[in-house]
Amino acid sequence: MHYLNFHTGRPRFHFEEAGAGGGDAAAAAAAAAAAAAGGSKPWYDGKVDAETLGFWQNKGYDVTDPAKTAAALTTQYRNLEKHMGAPPDRIHRMPKADAAPEEFATFWQGLGAPKEAKDYDFSGIKLNGADLPPALADAMRAGLAAAFVPKDKASAIVTSVVKAMESDTTSKTVIDTAKLAEEHNKLALNWGGKDSAKYNFNLLQANEGARRAGISQDAVKAMEQAAGYANVMEHFRKIGANTSEATFVERDGGGGNGVNTREGAMSRKAELMSDPAWAKRFTSGDAEAAREYHRLNAMIGEF
Repeated sequence: MHYLNFHTGRPRFHFEEAGAGGGDAAAAAAAAAAAAAGGSKPWYDGKVDAETLGFWQNKGYDVTDPAKTAAALTTQYRNLEKHMGAPPDRIHRMPKADAAPEEFATFWQGLGAPKEAKDYDFSGIKLNGADLPPALADAMRAGLAAAFVPKDKASAIVTSVVKAMESDTTSKTVIDTAKLAEEHNKLALNWGGKDSAKYNFNLLQANEGARRAGISQDAVKAMEQAAGYANVMEHFRKIGANTSEATFVERDGGGGNGVNTREGAMSRKAELMSDPAWAKRFTSGDAEAAREYHRLNAMIGEF
């Protein structure tokens, strides 16, 4: 329908016949497109949540076709694997510094540490041709477990320790030190306890016995290693307690340190023996303490 007459410019109504022009065809096509657009939904509608869809769109993925979206996601995942250097089942995440102990245990167990100390196997490791002593093996297991050492690394560590122990110098030092400590404990037990007055008295007598026998402190130490510290010191104690000889007593205007009677010497000696500080001075080689001790013994008649 035309409102104006194109030739005269006067108003004129005219109805065109159906199908005679292209206007109806264009309208029909537009209507069909609109109908088609309104009649179908995107493939992700109702299947993908809005947050995920927004993530895809922000990444620039083509979401008009599910195949294109899948291809883009696969490409990104492959690139991520290359960046991480390993598939997910081979990646272990380090716990935070304040993580629970169980988290750390799980982490190290994932790297090969056993769940229990008893799972470490030292059956193939020998010390001087024999199996490891149970006490040593248990101590090694406990230490390795506390440090979360992987099982395949533990044997190498223990083997290196055993080799060091097998060397003559190291082995002798370890054994001698242990034996000497055992001898010290034995002697202290026999003499009434390390901190007792009896122990200090017997130690003074033993040192006096060694002095009278002409044995130096260095020689005494050498004899300790050979014959046993407890036996050596008990032997010298008997010498110090039983030896008797004439001794000149220096008086110096009233006797040694103000003591001029046998009873006074006994009292002074008992006082000194109960004084740990004096006993330490004497056993350390203090000359003044030694002179007083020998002077008192001479007055008492004990050597």
